Amino acid sequence: MAVGKSYLGLRGQKLHLAMLILVVGPSFILFGYNNGSTGGIASLPSFIKQFPDYDTTSGTASENAFHARVKGVVTGCYDLGAVVGSLCCILYSDKIGRLRTLFTGMIMTIIALAIESSAYSLAQFVVGRILIGAAIGTISAVIPVWQSECASTAHRGTFVIVEGLSISFGITLSEWVAFGLSFAKEGSVQWRIPLVFPVIFALFVIPFIFKMPESPRWLARVGRMDEARAVLAALADLDEDSEQVQEELRGVEHSLALMNGSLKGLFHNGEERVLHRASLACMGQVFQQFCGISALVFYTSTVFVSLGFEGVHARVMGASLTTFQTLASTVPIFIIDKVGRRKLFMAAGTGLAVSCAIVAGTGDLKGHGSIAAVVFFFVYDFFYPLGFLGQTFLYASEISPIRYRVPITAIANATQWLSQFVVAQITPPGTDNLGNKFWIIFAVLNAAFVPIVYFFFPETKGRSLEDIDIVFRHTTSIFDAVSVAKKMTKDQVRQEEATAVGTHAENEKESVGSTSEKENAAHTIV
Repeated sequence: MAVGKSYLGLRGQKLHLAMLILVVGPSFILFGYNNGSTGGIASLPSFIKQFPDYDTTSGTASENAFHARVKGVVTGCYDLGAVVGSLCCILYSDKIGRLRTLFTGMIMTIIALAIESSAYSLAQFVVGRILIGAAIGTISAVIPVWQSECASTAHRGTFVIVEGLSISFGITLSEWVAFGLSFAKEGSVQWRIPLVFPVIFALFVIPFIFKMPESPRWLARVGRMDEARAVLAALADLDEDSEQVQEELRGVEHSLALMNGSLKGLFHNGEERVLHRASLACMGQVFQQFCGISALVFYTSTVFVSLGFEGVHARVMGASLTTFQTLASTVPIFIIDKVGRRKLFMAAGTGLAVSCAIVAGTGDLKGHGSIAAVVFFFVYDFFYPLGFLGQTFLYASEISPIRYRVPITAIANATQWLSQFVVAQITPPGTDNLGNKFWIIFAVLNAAFVPIVYFFFPETKGRSLEDIDIVFRHTTSIFDAVSVAKKMTKDQVRQEEATAVGTHAENEKESVGSTSEKENAAHTIV
């Protein structure tokens, strides 16, 4: 083991593992749990008694329709809060750092869960939902950036994709906690404890946040080069003066030297193709939600009631489905850095399109038709984490240039949350009017995602974040990004980077020399 700075006494792979176990995993379990926290409790009699506007079955047709809209709005408040939380990261994450931003999100989580779980009116519940959304929006925006900026090139996909497994586990946990407490003596304990339960993850993470390494790329950006070098060495378990650490630091410095950090640059391409890259990041997050996942997660028990299951059976089916998704989420961890991002995106889109089409065609049938729909909901939950769960966060952070990484990932996350809000809004009236044929909409959208990825999404597997910058600098339009990425070998990228770094160094020398000459001339005149 190389000698140098350590964190919790750890360096290298052990440090990466500690980051996953102590911070990333619990944070995204918290994320997933809150995404699914209302799915298992919304149909409980005790919950509906406290919030009668959630009842969409026992009134007149017009009352049920009104309550369906209220249900959608209340559920969607969480997403609107997350939009705000994600966008606020633009204002302060690059100023205070990744770890302090994460700490802010955790404190907001504790406050929000206290308000939400103690609600006695719909207004208080809505406030709690908005605040917990803002907290989760902050967490979901900053952690992928921190991870990708700390990860090695060879294992970056695996390191970041663990988020997807953690999200799935969180959703599953929310379903089983709600299911278990549904057998409690009828009363508000059935839903208050499930709502406040995830606070344990925030309380677990907070003591470890400042025991972790700060992003070396953020440290370099704010001029703390010695600290950045020490972190890079600790993450790679190498000496600070090793060639690998020096080369990586030079690449970071080069990327910083080329980029101008004005937010106006987000709306222009220029040499760095910033607008192009931001659009790809946002489109990936659109995939994550308009594939239909939130229609399933937010309204799990309602979906299975529509297929003929009732009461306990509907909740068991919902919890079983999310458990299966958690198991399926382990698959991309082992293959993403071998197969690549593009193939997994396209495989997921194809599988989800077929699943949604079969659900739409069989869900309203009785007997074997309903069984087929249930089977293909499970097939759906296999393909979703394969390409659209954690990978969209990973891809957004990978393709973003260093000076714009936080703004682009924040906007991309806001797009994801806004898309989730739209899905949450349209699902109750959509299923009321169309039944399970509502899923044909998602079948068409998923099928459309496949050619979009094929023609427009360049592969990022096996490239450093600085290498990806060089690939985009050779891209002239949205139509040639894929072909440029395929043609540019690693050796070509390295040669380009070395040439650029050399040119930058020469320019610096010339600039210094020119300044010295001017100073000497001025001194002579005086």
